[in-house]
Amino acid sequence: MSGTRAVTVLLEDRLITLNRAVGLIRRRNFPVHSLAVGPTDRPGVSRLTLMMQSDDAAAERAAQHLQKIIGVRDATAIPQSQVVAREIALVKLRPPAERYAELLDVVQLYHATVVDESGDIVIVELTGSEAFVLSCIRALERFDVIEVARSGAVALESGAAELRIGTQPQLEAGAT
Repeated sequence: MSGTRAVTVLLEDRLITLNRAVGLIRRRNFPVHSLAVGPTDRPGVSRLTLMMQSDDAAAERAAQHLQKIIGVRDATAIPQSQVVAREIALVKLRPPAERYAELLDVVQLYHATVVDESGDIVIVELTGSEAFVLSCIRALERFDVIEVARSGAVALESGAAELRIGTQPQLEAGAT
């Protein structure tokens, strides 16, 4: 059954490794929905989270292809039933002064946070599943949305499973 699937990758924190991974994604024409990259708790290691519109088999194939890249330490397709995914969004608004209290009610309802107020401009931060984030953005549209920035999803597998740093050889010295 097709739907959104998560593939997570631990890779060396080097531009060349990220470039290789993204290049493979482009060449293989994976049906990417979102892509997020950030540091991990391990020095020199980044986590790439790829959300794909695919079935389990296609996500597993993507993980297998990514695993072959020099500098990739581990790659796995998280089973749909085990994925815990969240994204963050920042929403810049210009709410009418007379509706500011109503805006705060919506912010509270969605467990969001006002992170900046500059004159008549407000920036709201929200975190949750993609559906939750979209629902909140729709609820905020009545307050004159100026701009929206979304992170793309990051994901972990529920339970004790974790990505492990593999034993692939290190990149050649000086590669970035």
